[in-house]
Amino acid sequence: MKTILFLVGSLRVESMNRRVSLIAERMLPEGYEATRFDLIDVPIFNADLRAEHTPASVSALRAAIAHADGVFWTSPEYNFALPSVVKNAIDWACRPMLPRNPIVGKPMNVVVATESPSYGVRALADIKRIWGNCAGVPVGFDYVVHEAPSKFVMEDGVEKFEPVSRQRLQLNVDNLVRAIDADAGAVALANWDAWVESMSS
Repeated sequence: MKTILFLVGSLRVESMNRRVSLIAERMLPEGYEATRFDLIDVPIFNADLRAEHTPASVSALRAAIAHADGVFWTSPEYNFALPSVVKNAIDWACRPMLPRNPIVGKPMNVVVATESPSYGVRALADIKRIWGNCAGVPVGFDYVVHEAPSKFVMEDGVEKFEPVSRQRLQLNVDNLVRAIDADAGAVALANWDAWVESMSS
């Protein structure tokens, strides 16, 4: 059984992006299971909190990413950028950098849900760029759910997306699954390990 870790870039209990994440979880194919990690207890990044001083929530976040085969973010956009909770989680997860942090080679996709009819792409681009900067493997295609409140529907007591948005979200879930099945992170892992080895030779 392969695992995808679902992370939400909003701490609000009734966040639209939390609702999108739950919908996406139900789209996983046979042979995959979803895991979640709530970022609410992860403190603001502090480089003094390392080794034996590492907060338990940070160790748990790193382990959750390490044990997952891929990561699926859902996130809002704040002030034309990624939310601080997302950047904070990535800052913690990519340290200690050596010999290999859990982001290295990890396939990741992200969907941004927003009330806006036009904003959202900056947060999406930020998250993919920063994940790639940490040697993770961002997956296409880009999807921003504009005017998101209008996209939710109830079917047989279960919250879903309306058909067009559902198809776009399914595509992004499937693209991450395909990347995992194709071992898309293998080159990034090999390149990272070669770089680490070169520094010690």
